[in-house]
Amino acid sequence: MTQKFPFNHFLKLDGLPETSVAKKNEAHPVIIEQAAKAMTPKESKALSEEFCADELKSITDALLENIKNLINPNKFHAYFANAFTVASIKHDHVEMMVTTSFIKKMVETQYLDTIKQALFEILGKDYGVEIQVLGASSGASLSSNSDNILNSLKGKKPDSVKNTTFFIEDLGPTKDDLFKAIDSQVIEHQTASNSNQIDLNKTFNNFIIGPSNNIAHALALAVAKEPGKTYPALYIYGNSGLGKTHLIHAIANYLQSNKPNLRICITSANRFMNEMVDSIKKNQSFDFKKQYTENTDILIIDDIHELKNKTTTQEMFFHIFNELISKGKQLVFTSDKTPKEIDGIEDRIRTRLSSALPVEIQQPDLETRIAILKKKAIEKDVYLSDDVVNLVAKCVKSNIRELEGCLIKLGAVTSILKVDIDLEVAKEHLKLNEELENQKHVTIESITKTVASYYKIPLGDIRGKAKTKEVALPRQVAMFLVSKMIKPTLKDNGHYFSGRDHSTVLHAIKTISDRIKTDGQLAQQVLDIEKQL
Repeated sequence: MTQKFPFNHFLKLDGLPETSVAKKNEAHPVIIEQAAKAMTPKESKALSEEFCADELKSITDALLENIKNLINPNKFHAYFANAFTVASIKHDHVEMMVTTSFIKKMVETQYLDTIKQALFEILGKDYGVEIQVLGASSGASLSSNSDNILNSLKGKKPDSVKNTTFFIEDLGPTKDDLFKAIDSQVIEHQTASNSNQIDLNKTFNNFIIGPSNNIAHALALAVAKEPGKTYPALYIYGNSGLGKTHLIHAIANYLQSNKPNLRICITSANRFMNEMVDSIKKNQSFDFKKQYTENTDILIIDDIHELKNKTTTQEMFFHIFNELISKGKQLVFTSDKTPKEIDGIEDRIRTRLSSALPVEIQQPDLETRIAILKKKAIEKDVYLSDDVVNLVAKCVKSNIRELEGCLIKLGAVTSILKVDIDLEVAKEHLKLNEELENQKHVTIESITKTVASYYKIPLGDIRGKAKTKEVALPRQVAMFLVSKMIKPTLKDNGHYFSGRDHSTVLHAIKTISDRIKTDGQLAQQVLDIEKQL
């Protein structure tokens, strides 16, 4: 026996005002009464002490109206209209009721951020959200209800459950949902968070060598073979996403395999600072210094330019640098600029960094980009024809991380659409056109780098935790432009900026959006940045 799933049996429309009945196909919740019946007396009492039914209904109405403007209409009617209500609000926690376990699963996996965003806009604060299935909290079974659909089917009862089939139409994720998930993967990949753990996937063997990076590769390999001897301090610099981090992890991996007795410390300037501050709070400064001077043979610090304006951290770094060099230990640093170009550091720190052997990694040329794409495609099991490889390599010139982001997207497109990637598919989904000269592939990273350059502050400061006035405005501008030009989710937008939550991103977007309407100077600044992109 086959029939459409009768949602209306779960919805109580009797007794509603005539205007409400006329809108039963619109976004109007009708399960508050059933939710109340499904609660235990204790739950019902707790509910009445917090918010009355009319208040909860008003909040639900406002919430649904807000959500309706944020998601696809078909998905809204499938998962929210007549199937979703606010059951209780206590302090910083909101409990929602839905009609089926399937809707619960879809809402939890796809729309929690949307719900939290809507709650913030309506009630003005962040709430935790819990989704419950109607009747589940009281332990009552829907099949025990005499009015239940299982007891109201017309005709002969089926011999067994397997003889009954219900179809729930169009409730699965759409292609639009899936492509948003793809964009999230690309943004997460481009975030490139630093770690004090050695990445085993970054080795000298899979580092693609070309004219732009061959010297840096050779020097890094020399350091790995003879740490502390040939080049006691190595300083690798260049723009983000060109392979600096790959090389320092390759050094660490080589040393682990060939000189396992050596003690390796790989960290970032920000992590170094945070650990030092924590040690000061715990009165363990001596132990912190000892960790780096007596328990480390190879010290590798990524993004050393982030020591800018951190006077106490620079003081500690100065002493650690001197002591390690005097002991014949190895130091390796990476940065997006030369020591002379780093503002906000003491002259003695600049001198120490300048004493290291400097080597620059430049943007890869066309041949190197093609080689990188082919190598990464094999690693990610994505088949690309030579025409597609050449298209991507010609259009995406800025850095290697963006090339990998293109591969991730094309691989996901193949999986979702079940099609081979040809030139037209690649152009459509990557928005590439080799006929356009000097084309820029706009990404969350390229936008943020452009903002950082415009305001003359380090990229790490915009992405970091600093809350000074000099950094706060550029960060808000970056979040605003990322939202405008790429349209990621609030969660993905905040994830790039050191994991900031959706409410922070929403506040930044609204702040800049409002200010450019009245602040002509800021409006011109935003316009100038957009032109550069």
